[in-house]
Amino acid sequence: MNYILFNPKANNNNGEINVGIAKEKLKERFSKMETISLIDLDVEIFLKSVKEDDNIILLGGDGTLNNFVNKIQDVELPCKIYLFSAGTGNDFLNDIKNEIDSDGLALINNYIKHLPYVIVNEKKYYFINGVGFGIDGQVCEVADEKKRKGAKKISYAGICVKLALLKYKFPNGKILVDGKEISHSKIWIASAMNGRFYGGGLMIAPGQNRKDKKLTMACVHGGFRLKGLIVFISVFKGEHIKHKKMVDIIKANRIEVTFDRPTALQIDGETISGVTHYVAIKE
Repeated sequence: MNYILFNPKANNNNGEINVGIAKEKLKERFSKMETISLIDLDVEIFLKSVKEDDNIILLGGDGTLNNFVNKIQDVELPCKIYLFSAGTGNDFLNDIKNEIDSDGLALINNYIKHLPYVIVNEKKYYFINGVGFGIDGQVCEVADEKKRKGAKKISYAGICVKLALLKYKFPNGKILVDGKEISHSKIWIASAMNGRFYGGGLMIAPGQNRKDKKLTMACVHGGFRLKGLIVFISVFKGEHIKHKKMVDIIKANRIEVTFDRPTALQIDGETISGVTHYVAIKE
């Protein structure tokens, strides 16, 4: 059997539409497909019922993938698991785009186990792409609020520009990178990355390989608002690393960040507000 797992609320509540698109695209490859909603699905019990010659197609973007991987770290993967793009954020697939086949599927078994994790407010979260702390987290926070108010189209770039030029309150911070302390004032970003991309295409860690045994700590700090915005915009192409006075890029197994004021944090695009501290670990 071939199973399509999907979230009906994904992609602005268009999950059912995405199922139809996927079935049409994959009908010649998979003759029989059963669709299962991820809402209220006990993933562990489901995986224990799947056979070796079955296939699982996970339908969604980074948010759906993050939710899925946090449920399977203690479970054996019984069969091939594919990801089919559907959603508003696809930084993971952007990172492994050379592995997407002609049907739009990426085999992800080797990418979704033994993942790094982050501890926030004494709770553990596994992540597939990265952790953003600073203006990137606040952009997600503002976007979430707009969605709650019914906004259909949201400009993340527009939110970022407004925050950078006017509203973002810069924290000072202390960062421990494998135990070595780095302190900065006026921090824009203090991220822990497993992949190269986050935030819908921002190449914050251009030298990171998700198969590495280490994470990349990426910190943008200092400068006046307009200069910082210019550096932040250069992240789209990974060119921020040229601004060495304002950017730290360091490989590490353990990254610990403490801000002196509560600031929004995002994990694979999922927002946690009012955070002052996180620890990210890749073992």
